Amino acid sequence: MNKTIPYLTITIAVAAGCLGNEEQPFTGSGTFETHEIRVSAQSSGELMRVSFEEGKNVQKGQVLAEIDVESLRLQRAVTAAGLDELSWSEKSVDREIAAAQETIKQAGAALDNIRKTRDRLASLYGQGAATRDRLDAVETEFDVASSKLKAAENQLAGLKAKKGSIGASREKISASLSLLDYQIGKGTVTSPSDGTIIEKFVEQGELAVPGTPICTLADLSTMNLVIYVSEEMLGAIKLGARALIHIDSHPEKSFDGTITWISQEAEFTPKNVQTKDSRVDLVYAVKITVDNSEGIFKIGMPADAAVE
Repeated sequence: MNKTIPYLTITIAVAAGCLGNEEQPFTGSGTFETHEIRVSAQSSGELMRVSFEEGKNVQKGQVLAEIDVESLRLQRAVTAAGLDELSWSEKSVDREIAAAQETIKQAGAALDNIRKTRDRLASLYGQGAATRDRLDAVETEFDVASSKLKAAENQLAGLKAKKGSIGASREKISASLSLLDYQIGKGTVTSPSDGTIIEKFVEQGELAVPGTPICTLADLSTMNLVIYVSEEMLGAIKLGARALIHIDSHPEKSFDGTITWISQEAEFTPKNVQTKDSRVDLVYAVKITVDNSEGIFKIGMPADAAVE
């Protein structure tokens, strides 16, 4: 299952002072982090192909790995054969239903004719113009015709129930096929977004298990520097404000950043701060987003920030 790891916020001490330049007051220090996604297998089987390497850029939808799902494909073929059998049975039942409907039509017509004859003979018998034997014979014919019609109707009801059962079986098999198609599709692991592979956990030929990490993907196009500031400094910091970033590898240069998030709740200074006194202070987290299209900033790289 793909899992998005939210912004990590490893930071260093809050301080107030200067960077050796009166015009760029020191606001805080921290380390760079970014979006990270841990891509995991969602199907079981041997990894038939692993098509990525650490440090390589990938695009959203790009195939990263393929898991052996041949057993699922065979299972799908067997299931699909059952659907073909149902289709043949359904056509056969449709023919039987059509025949039963024709039988009912003919039996109904025959019954109507006999009913008319019976009624006419009953009238003649009442007038003394017909014999009792003749009337009894017609009554018998009427009963036989009624039985034939009832039998045909019962047969039609049974055939319709059979067709309904076939329909239910068809829906069940279709659902099974959809599930198998879904599981087969999970055998192909694709990149959930554009980014850079920063960790690779598997090699071709290894066994994949649902939930097993395949790799970690990070968006390195922008980086986030999270610093912590005191309540006194918080009033001077606004969303969208500009910040100047300084890193040790480029001491002569400053980089533009933008404040994109300010915590609404105070917290104790993180434990990685060096002094005990600083750790008990209540501070606010501030996130500064920096463009990293040139790839200068690295995950975990320390930096100082001066908010203007």
